[in-house]
Amino acid sequence: MKLKQSISLIILSLSAPTLFGQAKSNDRGKVMEAVVAKYDTNNDSQLDEKERAVILKAFDLDGSGDLDKNEKRALAKALSGQPKPPVPSQPKPEQEETPTVSKWTTPGFQRANTLGGGKADVPNAGVFRVFVLMGQSNMVGAAKASNLESPYTEKHDRIRVWANGRWEYLVPRQKFGPEVSLAHQLADHWPDDTIGIIKVAVGGTGISAFAKSWSEERANRTFDGKKGPLYQDMINAVTEAKKNSRTEFSGFIWKQGGADGKRKDTADEYFDSLQQLISDIRRDVGKPNMPAFVLTYLSDEELNKLSADTFGKRAHIGTVMKAQNRAARDIPNTVTVHHGKLPLVDAVHFNHEGQVTLGKMTADAVEAFPKKSKSVIPKELSQ
Repeated sequence: MKLKQSISLIILSLSAPTLFGQAKSNDRGKVMEAVVAKYDTNNDSQLDEKERAVILKAFDLDGSGDLDKNEKRALAKALSGQPKPPVPSQPKPEQEETPTVSKWTTPGFQRANTLGGGKADVPNAGVFRVFVLMGQSNMVGAAKASNLESPYTEKHDRIRVWANGRWEYLVPRQKFGPEVSLAHQLADHWPDDTIGIIKVAVGGTGISAFAKSWSEERANRTFDGKKGPLYQDMINAVTEAKKNSRTEFSGFIWKQGGADGKRKDTADEYFDSLQQLISDIRRDVGKPNMPAFVLTYLSDEELNKLSADTFGKRAHIGTVMKAQNRAARDIPNTVTVHHGKLPLVDAVHFNHEGQVTLGKMTADAVEAFPKKSKSVIPKELSQ
């Protein structure tokens, strides 16, 4: 069986030497194949959220959102025809729990596996303010969590993230996106409420892959057909969030566009696609006036100063950014946040300083929204 790069982190962790000692790589590969063969019920050679939840329900005895060594061994034996109930692990002292090590490798959404710090109930006090985050690689996040400092590395009593089919503490794993500083700032802004984050993001993905009216043909224009209907991932989490009577969907945050900037047709369609996406999400969360925040680089004025050959292979990204700017003018209750140039970890992706700044800038826009519901909010990184 040919395993795809997007295979669940649960499966990838099964091949770790810490589990199988010095087992040969082909033996580990057989275990990986066996997991997919048994639990991949829709035969797409990968595990979706529901399929991963089945594994966790059966083997995650301590409710950590991950399989420890004994639980992984029990899973491997069950697959080899030697079923044996997993042995509960002894809980570690609280001071030994480090959010940025492999203990916190939780599946979450298979396309945004950057967060999760163990099961956490939603507090019963105040409003549960849920924000839906979607986009491509800079929404997923390539920033290293090891560069973060307190309080971003710690569990927060009033911040939750949707992962493993449940609400968990928001704790960054190895990498993170803008949601960390965003959630912390908003928790400070609303000291009586809880902040919930639903994030569905995939690197290098076009806007058609996020559409409610998804089709493989349209998604394949940006080579995203195999990623499946990402909108449904978001709806699954929204459905669970609605079960809490205190839930208030407080904003949709969108960081995407690079993939569509490579083609004229997808760039020309971008405004209509974004308008439809925002409309669909508002309707499905049951809040037709929910604020939408579109994160982008440059204003129209700044774009007009650039030459046509500025963007290289993303020749049409200027059209995409102008569509994002238009959203603030033509889509009610929508704000465009201009983040400009942020520090990078490579040629494209923001580093930890850039992601923390982006999250804070987005939180600023959320806090200012009642006063600036249809304006463009220019922001520059302080040097």
